[in-house]
Amino acid sequence: MKSHKFFILSLAVSMSVTAHGQLFTPLGLGIEKCERKANFYQPQMHVEGNTLYVCTKQGLFSKSISIDNSSWQLVGFEGIPLQDYARNGDDIIALRHNVNGNFLLLSHDGGKTYNDITPDLFTVGDLDVLMVMKKLIQHPIDPNTLLVSSDWGLFQSTDFGQTWNELSSKGLLFAMSGYIGYHQLNPKVIFNSDESSLPFNLYISYNGGQSWNDVSSIFSGDKSIKRIAFHPTDTNNWIVGGSNAVYTSSDNGQTWNTQSFTGDALRNAIWCYTAYDSDNSNVIYMAGRTNDKIEVMCSANGGKTWSIPQTESMKKPSPEKINDMKQSGDKLFIYTESDVYEISKEQLISQTTCAQGIAATSTQISSECYDLLGRRIDSPSGLTIVVTRYSDGTMRTEKKMFK
Repeated sequence: MKSHKFFILSLAVSMSVTAHGQLFTPLGLGIEKCERKANFYQPQMHVEGNTLYVCTKQGLFSKSISIDNSSWQLVGFEGIPLQDYARNGDDIIALRHNVNGNFLLLSHDGGKTYNDITPDLFTVGDLDVLMVMKKLIQHPIDPNTLLVSSDWGLFQSTDFGQTWNELSSKGLLFAMSGYIGYHQLNPKVIFNSDESSLPFNLYISYNGGQSWNDVSSIFSGDKSIKRIAFHPTDTNNWIVGGSNAVYTSSDNGQTWNTQSFTGDALRNAIWCYTAYDSDNSNVIYMAGRTNDKIEVMCSANGGKTWSIPQTESMKKPSPEKINDMKQSGDKLFIYTESDVYEISKEQLISQTTCAQGIAATSTQISSECYDLLGRRIDSPSGLTIVVTRYSDGTMRTEKKMFK
């Protein structure tokens, strides 16, 4: 049995509390590899067995996470700024940060040698305007199926990059920041979310990307929905962070409830990455940032209440963004613009109360109605989404049938 399975029961009552600053252990990748080249450059991580793989500005690097003080090793794609990669047997397709083409690189030897396989489809119109490719994701069941998101649409390959087709019309997902992912239990469900202040921040497809539902309007003022986490056994339960709030859905993403926080430590954060614990779905982790700190918090009761965040001061003079968060066994890994940090799950919960945080009571201040396309309506009829707002900033959404 893994050692971290017992820590939920004990929490912080009987466990010793270690020094605050020791929670975030830097792994020494360094700013020269981690720092973003541009706002849309967001390099990702993968955990494969006992190895952590990290896309960087200088290629693909790896590190053993089962051996203490192991060193970083260059895997391949040396000198190439990478966004992400997908593996299928011995083959790797890497998504390159490049606004001038040559986005997709195929390697048969782990990245030591590679060829450009960027399709002509990744250009727009007669002017041959090149796109910005933001994310590459791989189907959770079929490794041959890939999605690439861009400013101009979403593209799919079902033969591991040999051919591509466009899933969305040009402009539908325009200006999306590229948070995109499959539902692990139901890959027909795909989300694409945004980190900007523009009014189109969350699309959901329930048919494998053939059509998309814009559910942005049901979020109260927050136009920065980040990466959704799906419950590992219940397809209906979803959770996602945003600016100053966390959102939950219990009906497969159709309606959402808002959790607003009390206290500056929680209220001022932008929560970027969320993950259910790999062994205990009642435990949820969330990583975020403020103007001067990287933050991580947890919930021990399925997101009903949250801990006071644990923080690490930023190493850069300007606000650091979080590139990615992954977990393996009893460890979390948070990839920032200055380094990759390792966090002990057991130590995180021992340093927190996993209790107070969410505002518990409030009074109703407004009720608004929307049709199923997300348009505000004054005279509801038929199936309608009702949004109720409360004095503490929380919000409740529910479907009602009106005559």
